[in-house]
Amino acid sequence: MMISHDDALEAARAFLRTSPYADQFTLVLQPDLSREYERAWAIRFDSQEHLETGDETRAPFVRVVIVPKDGAAPHLPPTHLPVAEYVRNLDPAQPPAGA
Repeated sequence: MMISHDDALEAARAFLRTSPYADQFTLVLQPDLSREYERAWAIRFDSQEHLETGDETRAPFVRVVIVPKDGAAPHLPPTHLPVAEYVRNLDPAQPPAGA
């Protein structure tokens, strides 16, 4: 099952509604900054508070949701790897930790 950009945006939106960030910030998707990779979409988001003020303390620490194209659960990537490297190493046979 391969998902479209629009489907990935909706999956990211649904994931963010239940994420820990939802209680701290007003989250805004940034579709124009999203990127397609072979195995997943990297959907960018930020907080409205950060976008309006530029104050980094009002921004989520991680600002991208990984939406696997195979229908696996959307998730936040680890912070110790660049997103492109993380997505390149996704194993389609093994869901990410916590998914």
